[in-house]
Amino acid sequence: MATTFPTLPGVKIKEVQLSGPPISGVGTSTAGFVGKSPKGGQFSMIPRLVTSFDQFTKDYIADATVSTPLSFAVQGFFLNGGAECYVVNADSDAASDIVKGIGLLGVLTNVEIIAAPGSTDPSVYLALETQAFTTGDRFAILDSPHKTADLATLLSGGAQRPKDSIWAAFYYPRIQVMPLLSGDEKDTVNKPIWMPPTGHLAGVYARVDGLQGVHKAPANEIVLGALALEHLLSDADQNALNNDGVNAIRNFAEGPVVWGARTVMVSDAADKTFRYINVRRLTTYIEQSLKVGLRFAIFEPNTLALRKTITRSVRDFLNGVWRDGALFGATADDAFYVRFPDIFNTDLDAANGTLTLEVGLRVSYPAEFIIVRIGLLLQSASSA
Repeated sequence: MATTFPTLPGVKIKEVQLSGPPISGVGTSTAGFVGKSPKGGQFSMIPRLVTSFDQFTKDYIADATVSTPLSFAVQGFFLNGGAECYVVNADSDAASDIVKGIGLLGVLTNVEIIAAPGSTDPSVYLALETQAFTTGDRFAILDSPHKTADLATLLSGGAQRPKDSIWAAFYYPRIQVMPLLSGDEKDTVNKPIWMPPTGHLAGVYARVDGLQGVHKAPANEIVLGALALEHLLSDADQNALNNDGVNAIRNFAEGPVVWGARTVMVSDAADKTFRYINVRRLTTYIEQSLKVGLRFAIFEPNTLALRKTITRSVRDFLNGVWRDGALFGATADDAFYVRFPDIFNTDLDAANGTLTLEVGLRVSYPAEFIIVRIGLLLQSASSA
């Protein structure tokens, strides 16, 4: 269409619909792994970006002959849908070195999932949980312990259980993987290789994020690359585990499947807001997206015009989140609100340089229990 230019000199008025600067969603599925690589001291204690398993093989395996939990985890991550991860090659697999490596991930601002494959020491669990809580921008996947004859050790107060946290998930049992290097045990029947599923699960998170979104629970998903499970759990076993936030991996007809979607917290906790992994990760995604997307407003004059601009930007972003199915409600107004409460925005607050925005979200919780009511009819179904 040709552009029409005015011909009469003077001031022309044209009304337009203004909108605030667009807010883009931040990443959700870049992983950070800490462990000892097969190659040993190569790139020791340095967080390095890895974008394929071929790159990891070249940089961290090369001529090595025996795999490590880290190498199996990175392989599982890419196999299950992961696209990029940071790797910290620890000096050793001692807990103290692993904790130091986790600390190195703390300075990275583009890591959203953290794990230490092969480490079940309480200090490692605590370091991962603490970093996720402190940074507020990532989620920890905690390693599965060896097969136990007493599942109570995994429950609240148990010897093999990490501390309760809404910033982490804990899975059981370990998975069987195929040999990777020439020195790995080749007898997969009599001498299976059992590894924690940490890296594979991080890949599952990434796969679900990419296909459906961070609001979808990373559960009811096949663990690719898992041949078998070290401990076959019954419904009764999972009932006890699930109540205390231990996510089971179950063996179904299609293979090993992630069959739990909870954070590490007991079911009778007073605050159940972040019981589910996807609710915690969705909220983090929205928080971090707003944190980055609202930088345009910093140092702008604190006026009603600024509030309107912020409101438009945030509502446009949340409208997209709602349309993706992440928020519950027939309309956007049912699903969220954006406002500037007067109680938090007094003249004194403004004089102190503070502008407080309040965002309310109605998130979509996973349908963890599907209840089917079946009745036997004594008449035609059409007349019931």
